[in-house]
Amino acid sequence: MKRDDLRAIEGLTEEQINEIMRLHGQDAATYQATVQGLQAQLATAQQGLAAFEGVDVNDLRSQITNLTNQLNTQAAEYAFNNVLRSAAREAGALDEADVIQLLPDRATLRESKNQAEDVKQAFADLKSRKPYLFQQGSPAPQDGGSEPQPGNEPQGNPIIVPKPRSQGGSAQPTLQEFLQMTGAERMALRTRNPALFQQLSTLVRAARH
Repeated sequence: MKRDDLRAIEGLTEEQINEIMRLHGQDAATYQATVQGLQAQLATAQQGLAAFEGVDVNDLRSQITNLTNQLNTQAAEYAFNNVLRSAAREAGALDEADVIQLLPDRATLRESKNQAEDVKQAFADLKSRKPYLFQQGSPAPQDGGSEPQPGNEPQGNPIIVPKPRSQGGSAQPTLQEFLQMTGAERMALRTRNPALFQQLSTLVRAARH
């Protein structure tokens, strides 16, 4: 648009012509800025597409799916191992890792809809078959228990109080004594006499098979 074109229009004053030219200049500047912005966006998009040139999109999606499945599997395995360790501890396992390895049908238990209860029952079954893998006797009452008053002891078989072992157990325990040791006593023996600990552990594993 030119001023001469506007002056050719009858009735327009010079002031009106100036205002029209000013508004036209603003519209032209806005249009130019819009065009430049769109050109910049186009250049950015073209650069982004160039980075994916030669990439197999379907293969990329497959890799993402595989990684997601691996993460889900690892999370489920971690949760399952926690259930196993908790149940083994509750059952009184002398060695949680060894007892878990001896647990049959772990794959079935992993997929169980009632996992916690089924795992607990599996440990109970294993304990009934191989009691030497677990601590013997009932745990002390947690609450509500009271000592019997003198003269009110229950009648029946006499109560035999076992002779207490020294801290860490016997210095040279037999296999039977080793089986009756607590986890802390076994760790103490392992620190004190690694060779004997290894020998007794080997005998225990051989007895399980």
